[in-house]
Amino acid sequence: MAAGAAFFLITSLTIAWSRFSGGLALIWPGSAILAALLVVLPTQRWFGAIAFFALLSTIATAFFGFGPRVAAPLAVVNIFEGFAIAALLRHFRPERDWLKSVAGLERMLLSVVLGTCLAAFPGGMLAAWAVAGDVQTHVIEWITGHTLGSLLCFPIAYFLTSGIMHRKVAQGTSSYVVECAIHCVLIAGVSWLAFFESSLALLFLPVAPLMYASFRCGRIATLLGLVIIAGVGATALQMQQGDLSHTQFALANDVQFLQFYLAVLLLLSLPASVALKQHKLVLLELDEKRALEGLVADHSDDALLNLDVNGNVRYHSPSSERLCGSDQLVGASLIEFFDPDDEPLVRRELVLAADNPDVTRTLERAVVREGEVRWLETKLRAVPNPEGPGVTGYAVTIRDVTARKRAELSAVRDAETDALTGLPNRRAFLRHVEPRLERAGEQSMALAIIDLDHFKEVNDTHGHTAGDAALAQVAGVFRQLTGPGRYFARLGGEEFVLVAERISLTGMIELCEELRRTIEDLDLESHHGVRFNVTASVGVARIAEPMTPAEALSTADTPLYEAKKAGRNRVEIAPVTLRERRKLRNFRAA
Repeated sequence: MAAGAAFFLITSLTIAWSRFSGGLALIWPGSAILAALLVVLPTQRWFGAIAFFALLSTIATAFFGFGPRVAAPLAVVNIFEGFAIAALLRHFRPERDWLKSVAGLERMLLSVVLGTCLAAFPGGMLAAWAVAGDVQTHVIEWITGHTLGSLLCFPIAYFLTSGIMHRKVAQGTSSYVVECAIHCVLIAGVSWLAFFESSLALLFLPVAPLMYASFRCGRIATLLGLVIIAGVGATALQMQQGDLSHTQFALANDVQFLQFYLAVLLLLSLPASVALKQHKLVLLELDEKRALEGLVADHSDDALLNLDVNGNVRYHSPSSERLCGSDQLVGASLIEFFDPDDEPLVRRELVLAADNPDVTRTLERAVVREGEVRWLETKLRAVPNPEGPGVTGYAVTIRDVTARKRAELSAVRDAETDALTGLPNRRAFLRHVEPRLERAGEQSMALAIIDLDHFKEVNDTHGHTAGDAALAQVAGVFRQLTGPGRYFARLGGEEFVLVAERISLTGMIELCEELRRTIEDLDLESHHGVRFNVTASVGVARIAEPMTPAEALSTADTPLYEAKKAGRNRVEIAPVTLRERRKLRNFRAA
């Protein structure tokens, strides 16, 4: 209802006041008021609003305009114009940022111009019918007057109907309101001087206070200033005062000149105020992000770093000092967080990140802090140079993942440890031996399979409990003989494996013989108190070339079969070279 009252009052005044020479009004704000109302209403309420405004427009035109003869059809065209502008606004920019962003302002200008042009031809024809004259002239007058009126009035009407003006006033300080009022008074005074002073050409003067108001108080001051300038200019023209009234042009041309002048001011000041608003929004968003980042940085256990192109610290969060162990980080290298031996790896990650700015690199390394091993997980990403190739620096986060890493390592150990004997299981053996077998030709290596003889009889005679105890004691022998380069594992059942590195074949034979004798000497006892012994057969293979774990086990399995065939409780060796067989014979003879 308030919008309808404002529509009727303002349109009636502009029709009665600004219809120079009986033609179309100088400024037509009615379409802007209707469009501003429609864009904030749900579409299901549009029909009622349009019908109500059509009635008001008919009455205003009948009493103050062209009379009742064309009031109804002209009202239809005017209302259609407001509807078209609203529909185009919502279609082109559903984000409704027409007065918040440059892109939104561009869509608003486009919507107003297109909507006005759609109504200009039928409106011009009706004006020509009502007051005679050239249709083309009336169409041009319609486009200029209605476009300017809509551009001037839509922002104010939208601010009022959407509640933006109310919120702005409620949130604004008294100093802001006072400053806006001062700018409006200044614009009015300068405009009065510019339009009513006939001896000097001073029409450029209102530009200065209008632009200053735009930068100081934003969009509201800009829009109010434009309305003030339009009102002063229209008043001077109607009173035939000032520089405009002394031109050699007819009054209609003076009106068009004033419209052009106001349009130029609008296109100068409104984009500036909208761009300033967008700039403020960007700065506010940036300040909010900085505040949030500062809050996160101050209370996060992670180290947050900003590095320059050389990998040196430009900024660091408080927790960075704890993770690095140093309180002098600005200017220090990222390498300070890691072991010095990891420097090539860290520099490589920086290079790879710079080569792929869209990819986040992850580096996980162990470091020693206060005598304790800690695990650090580092994520780094390069910041692309917006002005050309290369990067401007790096964004880095470093997190202490020691607890997680310990849990992972514990899980791996549990998954790769034989529950009965505590030795590595077959999975662990395969993971351990595979990379060593791949480089077997580079260093000496031997593998032995140890199988307990007639172990099924132990279980059958003394029970599985005694058998499990025997396996555990045999595993204890293996742990006693474990040393650098020696790796024992349980393959399954009563079968075990030994991998020895940097050892000669004779050294391996000697180790396996010691192992066999120690197992034979074990004094075992069942839960019934019955004592028993076990023996072991051992198959040994020298690994002199790369092969798979299956091939290595198969190589040692052959002499194991020979040991069992020859009476068990002995060590046999896979076929070797003639020279090695002679050394073995001499070793056994000794």
